[in-house]
Amino acid sequence: MSEFNLRQWFGLLRGPYLLFLLCCCTQSVARPLVVATYAYPDIDRKAAVTPLATWLAATQQSAVTVQVASNPNELVQWARQGSVDLVVPNLVAYLQILQQQQQMLDFVVPMSSSQPVCQAVYSSSLLAKQLPDLAQLPARLQQEQPLTVYAVWPDSASGGLIGRAELKTRLADRFSQLRFDYVGSHQAVLPALSAASEGLAIMATAALPANLPAGITEIWRSAELPFGPLLCNSQTLPCETLRSTLLAEPAAAAAVLQGLQQGWVEFKHSRALAPVDATQYQAMRALLAEQK
Repeated sequence: MSEFNLRQWFGLLRGPYLLFLLCCCTQSVARPLVVATYAYPDIDRKAAVTPLATWLAATQQSAVTVQVASNPNELVQWARQGSVDLVVPNLVAYLQILQQQQQMLDFVVPMSSSQPVCQAVYSSSLLAKQLPDLAQLPARLQQEQPLTVYAVWPDSASGGLIGRAELKTRLADRFSQLRFDYVGSHQAVLPALSAASEGLAIMATAALPANLPAGITEIWRSAELPFGPLLCNSQTLPCETLRSTLLAEPAAAAAVLQGLQQGWVEFKHSRALAPVDATQYQAMRALLAEQK
């Protein structure tokens, strides 16, 4: 190649042509896959989903990172943006993501235990201080003074949504007299209620102690709730193939489940991962829609 042609060639690499080449090179580098979940006090959720991330990296032959949102709502926003690939949400976040992002598909869910257990696996309880039963709540609210309800998060199923919906159904126009104080964890709910002179609380039944503090009564308990499934981004992953692969690999599935059990107490008695039965969530979908 002549000196003149070389000069012409290198001249093309300046200005917009160089920018074009850089963009093409940048686009060819795929981002790492992301396994995402949300934080919870005193539990290492990153460690809990690491076996899932390790399995995904090996199966897809790709770099995988773990992202932990500060709360379920932030996790929903990540899924809405399409920036995460496998998602481990709570039940309410699972329902919200499905409502908002059609590319997110059901992946797998820990199975409920087929064996009877001494304590409720996943249900919601209403507690009261200085109120012996739920039937007396309307009379208490006729005093026209607000009553505080201590709960976990607005987007917690067993620590928020379920109990709130029950109160709204029973109280009708008196519901507006309730003031909700979200304390951030199931373990913080009972101490908050204990410290108050009176009030209500919503928390997971499984988090209740064997003996409630003096003056506090469980006044209502929900039916068992379905577990929140994992979700898969169909725009970035072959979700159906991955689901079939995981469920066909007992050792890998057991490792993933063991990790999840370290992060979610409701999975404690699960013995396997399973496909998601969408019909189990119809009532919860309707309830969530009613709360909007």
